[in-house]
Amino acid sequence: MTAVHPWKRTAHAPAVLAPLLDPATALAVLHSLLNLPVAVVLFTYVVTALSLGAGLLVTVIGLPVLVLALVGCRLLGTAERARVRLLLGVRVAAPEPLEPRGDAPRPVAWCGAVLRSGSTWRQALYALVHLPWAVVSFTVTVTLWTAGPALLTLPLWYWTLPADNREIHLFGDGSLWGSTPLELLVACLVGAALTLGAAWTTRATAAVDAALARGLLGPSGRTAR
Repeated sequence: MTAVHPWKRTAHAPAVLAPLLDPATALAVLHSLLNLPVAVVLFTYVVTALSLGAGLLVTVIGLPVLVLALVGCRLLGTAERARVRLLLGVRVAAPEPLEPRGDAPRPVAWCGAVLRSGSTWRQALYALVHLPWAVVSFTVTVTLWTAGPALLTLPLWYWTLPADNREIHLFGDGSLWGSTPLELLVACLVGAALTLGAAWTTRATAAVDAALARGLLGPSGRTAR
């Protein structure tokens, strides 16, 4: 599990500005924005497919449906590992292959291998725990990367507002902002701080996403060692 394009510090740039100037930050932002729609698809599939398979276990088709649902989890895990590698630069090793055992007919042994595979169940678990985290990371990313640059560039687009109503109304209570040069300066400073904070927050959320992928989409600890 190695980094494909790890975070890099831009030459001659202060360390505090490194995440803001690193091109990998833009890819990590894209990853956070994709988190929510991807997580919704994964969660919906896992809950629907596993519930259907479990509900049909009282019938002859229940077990094959459950096995196919778990195979689908492995395929989705493969897609997620590719997304993590492409956008976060983290290579997560594929889980150990299935190992049919016993003298049973191969289809039966293969179904047993799917059901016994801990990595397969962990990939299903990933879809369940990733959704609430995806909501958090998506919301934080959109909020910070919208508010920060908007305030930072306020003097540039402030003048596009109607001449008789160039104040920014805050909180819907009649408070105004941007009516004086000092307020515009303060808005720029706040926007700069939020933008820098957004870059560092993006790095932190990327670390959490990478940890989830390593822990639930890769091989078991015993195999990884």
